[in-house]
Amino acid sequence: MIVSVLFLLLAVGHLALALIGVSQIRAGASRMFMLPTVLCAALCYDNAVLALGSTLGAGRSLELMSVPRFVLHAILTPLLVLWARAAMDRADIPVARRRGVQAAAVALTVALIAIGSLHVLQLDLRPRWWAGALRYTDVDGSAATAVPAIIAGLVVLAAGVALWRRHRYRVLFATAAVMTLVAGAAPVIPVLGNAGELVLSAGLLGTADWLRRRDEDRSMVPQ
Repeated sequence: MIVSVLFLLLAVGHLALALIGVSQIRAGASRMFMLPTVLCAALCYDNAVLALGSTLGAGRSLELMSVPRFVLHAILTPLLVLWARAAMDRADIPVARRRGVQAAAVALTVALIAIGSLHVLQLDLRPRWWAGALRYTDVDGSAATAVPAIIAGLVVLAAGVALWRRHRYRVLFATAAVMTLVAGAAPVIPVLGNAGELVLSAGLLGTADWLRRRDEDRSMVPQ
């Protein structure tokens, strides 16, 4: 029961971040807010389903509600590769503007989505209890299925390092580092991995806001 409440709190946290993102987008903020906002909404759903698992119980309803969790992760997580490159571009980091880097980012994103989609098409979901929380997991899932998330996370971490070195902006690096550290424990302690996602989501939105403010400051400088 306690773990279900923790998942619920994580869902509320992601919902709050998603609403912040929506408010920024409606106010005319840059497109850098789009992906973090959609991710927050998707992770809100993800954690809400996990929170409701023990209440709904094993059955067709919970199983069908669980499928979008895997689909959204497979499609949205790889897009962080493109977002990270765009963030470096907006921060005036020259390497991000090279055509080879742009092409590599697109190719890597497509490849990671393909890997994740293949995993989704082969899903074999089974109910599993963990610390009083019920969730559907893929019984045939292997370490290879986590590769897209790991690679995308490392790309975001690399972007965080670049922003730190170039502008002394540490938020993206710090939050991506937290996510990287807890990712290994996620299969054993799911709630820890989900908490890491909340930290990273906050970092993505914070970075989008930093880029927005940076652009505004530059626009006020006389040419």
